[in-house]
Amino acid sequence: MTITARWGFGVAWRSVIVGAGYIVASMVAGIVFGVLGLLPPVRDGAMVSLGWLVAASVLLGLFLGVLATRIAASFGQHLLIWTSVIFFNMGAVALEGAYFVPELVPIPIPLLAIQQFVAAGAAGLLITLLFTQRGQAADMAASLRRRPWVSWLWRIVLASASYLLFYLVFGALNYALVTGPYYASHAGGLTTPDALTVLRVELVRAPLLVLSIVPFVLAYRAPRRHLMLMTGLLLFWVGGVVPLVLQMGMLPLPLLLASAVEIFLQNFLTGIVAAALLWLPASNMDARLAQPSQS
Repeated sequence: MTITARWGFGVAWRSVIVGAGYIVASMVAGIVFGVLGLLPPVRDGAMVSLGWLVAASVLLGLFLGVLATRIAASFGQHLLIWTSVIFFNMGAVALEGAYFVPELVPIPIPLLAIQQFVAAGAAGLLITLLFTQRGQAADMAASLRRRPWVSWLWRIVLASASYLLFYLVFGALNYALVTGPYYASHAGGLTTPDALTVLRVELVRAPLLVLSIVPFVLAYRAPRRHLMLMTGLLLFWVGGVVPLVLQMGMLPLPLLLASAVEIFLQNFLTGIVAAALLWLPASNMDARLAQPSQS
């Protein structure tokens, strides 16, 4: 077996374990809520296909696992990075689903947030244990202190505003060209909330997406353009590909394909803007850590 084949096999089985951890943690949280009588009866069509759930969870572990191998950070930093990426992205998707596809998201929003946090924490822990290189790393807290909080705040606000702009433009275009009739016919349980509700939901989702990648941006040492590309792909994969795979078999394929294009334009471009705004040039400490050790 070649080195490439061994590496590919290693990534594959680790991704499966990460996906299994995400699924089991999510199910355990749901079972606990059910035992406590906190969940309403599950409606027909509200259950995600187990096969697609497994596929989506493995894809989640695959992309983040490979990305995690490229970051040198402490155990706690890795856990923060990957839990934040998964929780805020999947939580943002679940929040929108609760209003746009309520039949597929029957869990009350507070319980949904807890369930997503438990699942994200389990997956983040497994990614940290199975994929990461842990050792000497730059101090993320020190990186935060390199800018005053006001500077971080306006950058996060501006990046969030860029998502709202992309959502408005590409969402409206997609609705007019493709998805409008599906929403009008309530295909797959789709519901079109009123404009004010949509605005409220997206005003929450926008900063969640940006906050999801702040620890990643602080830890991923790369030139600005490379960071922008990877951050855009990260937001598209975790906030787009994975959730759409979860909905395979429940929503019409043309709707899913059109949504994939829309989400790519929204999330990928938001990642580009956010990384460009949040990127920090390498500090002296980063430069020393990047140099090979001298014997």
